[in-house]
Amino acid sequence: MSSRWSVWLSTGFGAGYLPVMPGTYGSAEGVVLYLALAWGLRGVPQGLWFLCAAMLVLTALSLWIIACALPHFSSDDPSAIVLDEVAGQGLTLLGVAFLYPDLSWSWLSLAVAFILFRAFDTLKPYPIWKLGHWKGALGVLADDVGAAVAAGVALYGLGRLGWL
Repeated sequence: MSSRWSVWLSTGFGAGYLPVMPGTYGSAEGVVLYLALAWGLRGVPQGLWFLCAAMLVLTALSLWIIACALPHFSSDDPSAIVLDEVAGQGLTLLGVAFLYPDLSWSWLSLAVAFILFRAFDTLKPYPIWKLGHWKGALGVLADDVGAAVAAGVALYGLGRLGWL
């Protein structure tokens, strides 16, 4: 993959260069991607599983793209790289997909998913913060995957309690 493409994709089409909270912009892109996929897969037999597969493929591709882009940055985990947040937010939103297997959603569940992922990604409670100590692209992505798993489980639990 060319360096120009890997940097462009890893920065979320340049959203990572926006001021203040680039990770939040990446998370918003993850919500948009999830909604597009969920909407496109509504009514498809086994659509939930196709959506899960798409999010896992996105995560795997993110690892490769970030690995290609990292040499073009001066930091081990540059804030401009937001593809990890896109993938993490998409994984978190699978909690919504399992709450609504017909791939519908409520705006409340989307908002709670967004807030939970951003909270876990920002605060990085144990053991999530340890995942970020890994080297290279795996370290960039691993803490976001950890935050996504924690947020997705919390989201699903809130939904099962009837709070979403």
